[in-house]
Amino acid sequence: MEFSNQQIVESELPSVQDIKYRSIEKKHRTVSIIATTIFALVILVVPLIINILGGETWFYDYIIYILSFWILLYCFLILLSFKGFEHKGYAMREHDIIFKKGWIWRSSTIVPFNRVQHTEIEQGPIERIFRLSVLKIFTAGGSSSDLRIPGLLPENANRLKDYIQNKVERDEEE
Repeated sequence: MEFSNQQIVESELPSVQDIKYRSIEKKHRTVSIIATTIFALVILVVPLIINILGGETWFYDYIIYILSFWILLYCFLILLSFKGFEHKGYAMREHDIIFKKGWIWRSSTIVPFNRVQHTEIEQGPIERIFRLSVLKIFTAGGSSSDLRIPGLLPENANRLKDYIQNKVERDEEE
């Protein structure tokens, strides 16, 4: 067999934009909004408790500024939840899985199956209420997941996990 290393013309490469992404479940938007609300309430309540327990009065001098900032931050986070949801999606291809996200800062993460070490399915308490799961995909060299796909129905998450694990096992045998 003769060695070949042909030049590739960039304009002929397939585009990630041409991929048909599958949307995550609409219920994930609600989960995201609830999580954002809990986070925002903690940001508001913790300084109030510290102020009450400490007996400080400086807090009341700045209460209008603190509440204004909190309302703006909360509105921005809710807007991120709504708009960000529209840009989340995943696609399975023959040799990899892709997840895209981001309204302001967009990103696409591609994980080749031959790099996958293991997969996990996770459900937090809010996700459990809405019957949603997160598929976590781990690759070599990291302790945290390299790819998280939220907003999946449990049966879809299990199906994806099984497919990826089977694909990894078949690739290892070859």
